[in-house]
Amino acid sequence: MISEWLGIPAAFVAWAFALYVFVVAPPTRGARFLVAMLVIDGIAVISSYDNAAHVEATLGALGLGMEPWSAIHQASDWALIAVYLPFLGLTLESPLVRPLKSPLIRNGLMYAGLGIGLAMFVLPLEVREHFRVPFYVVICVVLAWGFIAAIHTWATATSEAKRERARAFTLAFGIRDVLWTFTFAMNTLYYYGILGEGFSDETGFMPEIVPFAYAAALILYVPLVAYGVLRVQLFDVDLRIKRTLKRSTIAAAFVATFFVVSELAGEILSAQLGTVLGVVITGTLIFFLDPIQRAAERLSNAAMPNTVQTPEYENYRKLQVYESALQAALEDGHISSRQRRVLDSMIQSMGIDAQIAERLEHDAMAQPTG
Repeated sequence: MISEWLGIPAAFVAWAFALYVFVVAPPTRGARFLVAMLVIDGIAVISSYDNAAHVEATLGALGLGMEPWSAIHQASDWALIAVYLPFLGLTLESPLVRPLKSPLIRNGLMYAGLGIGLAMFVLPLEVREHFRVPFYVVICVVLAWGFIAAIHTWATATSEAKRERARAFTLAFGIRDVLWTFTFAMNTLYYYGILGEGFSDETGFMPEIVPFAYAAALILYVPLVAYGVLRVQLFDVDLRIKRTLKRSTIAAAFVATFFVVSELAGEILSAQLGTVLGVVITGTLIFFLDPIQRAAERLSNAAMPNTVQTPEYENYRKLQVYESALQAALEDGHISSRQRRVLDSMIQSMGIDAQIAERLEHDAMAQPTG
């Protein structure tokens, strides 16, 4: 079953993007917490359900076996709470997360969660079992709280840049929060026997759907987070994606035509004649390239209707990227000398008017953050 090993590629997706953020993103606290959360998410998923058995078999063949997989998984669970709550306080602008903006509360929650996580390595299994259901309850509350706070931040955003950032956060982390809340709730109901035996047999709900949803959440939300990060670093990333979509559609039309014609002709005539006929028919599509391009253009416009390659759009996106960088620089309420150099470099490299940049900075510093 795919759910038995899906957590393995999901973990590597998370770790690969964590490495990217670590290398490329500005070294803000928010970026550091994002890296930590991606690493922890990967550990949690790869050590869950039957994924750990596949990894253990591979490591065992290499002479690198690791026994305490259940302890590793439980430790990562509590570490997730320790990192996600401070991340919400740093990232969202909603009264619902205002207490998390206090360094005292934020650090207290972080150290408490990490402390419980480390305790999982020294406590015996029968003791650790008592932490299982309390964690399910706590993580459901945390994930639901984060999702609601993200929606509230999106709905009450005071600028276009903040609205875009909150929207990206809600869509990306919302997928993970909803799917993981579902899986932890199902585990709680199963633990107390509420679901019944029909959910636990070999083709039942628990061994297939729940592990699949748990791993799939990571595969779905990490690319969305990656897109959100790229969107505040590359002002033309939407234009690049739209161009790629258009070119891919044209290429797909040629490839699909070749395979359909060659396979059909191969069935009726012969494999050799089918291949030749496929090449000939595909070649004739060059004479119909203009309508194919128009169809690809319509498809890309339908997929990304507000993305147009005009000077006005590019200037608008440049200001969005710069405003997002400003918000990150003002994470501690002031702009450091290093952050000032980064912002000045962005103004120069993107050709932003200095007076407009100064006005954006003044507006950003004047706005409340909680």
